[in-house]
Amino acid sequence: MDQDHDQFSNPRTDAAWDEQKRQHAKLLRASLEQEIAELEGKLAPRSMDEIMAALSRCLTLTAPTGMSQEDRLEWLTIAAPELADLPSMLFDDACAHARKTCDHPAKIIPAILKFEPSAYWCGPAHARKLLADAKAKLANIDAPRLQQTVDETEKHEVGSGMKDLLRDLMKNTEASL
Repeated sequence: MDQDHDQFSNPRTDAAWDEQKRQHAKLLRASLEQEIAELEGKLAPRSMDEIMAALSRCLTLTAPTGMSQEDRLEWLTIAAPELADLPSMLFDDACAHARKTCDHPAKIIPAILKFEPSAYWCGPAHARKLLADAKAKLANIDAPRLQQTVDETEKHEVGSGMKDLLRDLMKNTEASL
């Protein structure tokens, strides 16, 4: 709030309020766009080169000694597309899990696909929900807002009800003393 603003001697004009609303919407839009970009990045799958590199690390640890270079390349060529849809936010942790738990190449892909993060709230489903929420907020930034009206009769009824309630409370308090 402006330090030189005095609401009684120098009230804000509608133009000043409109400018403040525009600035707020601009900051909110930038924040939401950044959040959307980050979430989309986490939900996007890795490139095939990144998948091949990660699977190569897993395969190096689990490949039997008799597995030739051609067999390894064939395994990578077949296995990599199976992970093409895995969100990148899970991929690295899932591969690390596979490196720790697998003892044979046939177990790598199932271990990666079955991997569930320990913090379930950080998973892809939660990220998709956050992404949808952020997109909805961004879409509604400039939407017209409902104007609130004050119903004088309702205001009077609530006021008289409160007055009656306070009077009864005071009577009960005096009676108990």
